[in-house]
Amino acid sequence: MLKGIFKIISFYDEVRWSSVSNYNLINFYKNNVSDETKLLTHWLCYITDRQMSFERIWDVGGFVFSELADNFKETGNLQLLNPDNTNSFIEKNKNGYAFISNSKVSDNVVLRQSYNLKETDYLNFTPRYYPSDYFSILYTFDILKYFDNSLIKFIAEQINKHSKTDDYIKRLLFSLYLLTYFKIGQPKKSDILNFHENVKKAEKRTLEVLTILKNKEKFEIEYQEFKRDKIFYQKRAWCSLRDFLKSPEFMVYFKNSLEKRNVNCEQIEQLISIKSYRQFELPGDVWNNNSKFRNCILENTEYENSNKSLNKLLREFYEKNRNELENCYPEQFDITFDFVPRMCDSNNCDICPIGKLKGIQNSHFDKTCVNNNSLYCSVSLINCNYKIDCFGSKCKLMKIYNA
Repeated sequence: MLKGIFKIISFYDEVRWSSVSNYNLINFYKNNVSDETKLLTHWLCYITDRQMSFERIWDVGGFVFSELADNFKETGNLQLLNPDNTNSFIEKNKNGYAFISNSKVSDNVVLRQSYNLKETDYLNFTPRYYPSDYFSILYTFDILKYFDNSLIKFIAEQINKHSKTDDYIKRLLFSLYLLTYFKIGQPKKSDILNFHENVKKAEKRTLEVLTILKNKEKFEIEYQEFKRDKIFYQKRAWCSLRDFLKSPEFMVYFKNSLEKRNVNCEQIEQLISIKSYRQFELPGDVWNNNSKFRNCILENTEYENSNKSLNKLLREFYEKNRNELENCYPEQFDITFDFVPRMCDSNNCDICPIGKLKGIQNSHFDKTCVNNNSLYCSVSLINCNYKIDCFGSKCKLMKIYNA
């Protein structure tokens, strides 16, 4: 049964990434930012993606961080994050600190229409966990100074080091973890105040990270330790790297940028492949660990009473059955971000494709399928709000039930 559920989820995942209309776009501060700046902006946005509206992260945070990323890419100046600096992108206010724009809203349609802002307004953006997010960004920038202020040069070097290993994606993810999330701790907002001391801390951490990255033996020791458990808890790093390799928008920026950094075509094609995707871990979150969804898919399996997080269980099951799950892999279950609120939380078990597979009584799933090539796929639209034309007789989802 769980094999069939993997295949159902794989269908939705393919639909999800088939069109840019199925996910939120970054609201860049201007139209002509470079591909590398777009990718760094995306990475910065995901640093702040914790327990707040994703629309605000990509709309408001995207505007602020794209300008910050653009400035850092050009100057490599850490003073951009000095709260005492006039042109800083971090500002002290009565409640603590906020990231701020140096540019006005001007004619930005998203900000004016959705946030009721004026042309002359400047933006401020305060992530829920901004003290640690601030240090993640500061520490990231300090390391990137050794890579021409470029996230892509950093990534390109890791690809060239690890592309011939069997687990090159996981090694790349570990390198990105070292870049941004390694030894961040639990800073307080008052810790942001002393910029000079924070730069010294950043420099000390940078030397430690560079030592790990350059020393093969040390890298291997740290990586093997990371892979045992921590790798399953890097939601933001996995999401961002996943988007670079699967998103029809960001994949183009990523490939173009890697080519300019002398990563060869064979390596790039390997990155954008099922071989890479199978190495992705599911970014664990409240949606794929939702009790109703979890209990449903694990019912009558060996994992039914397990206390492990779902991403670990899915990896374990996948490794045992990967030969029968040719185009499936654990990360695809991230569609629960869209599926669970619309289906499980709304008690739509009677029209659920998983319910039909399990043979629940009074399933009305078939009533939701229009089977008409001239219309959208009504199932993916209802279940996940994904827009794609109906596949008709070629539908992979329908073939699962007819197998």
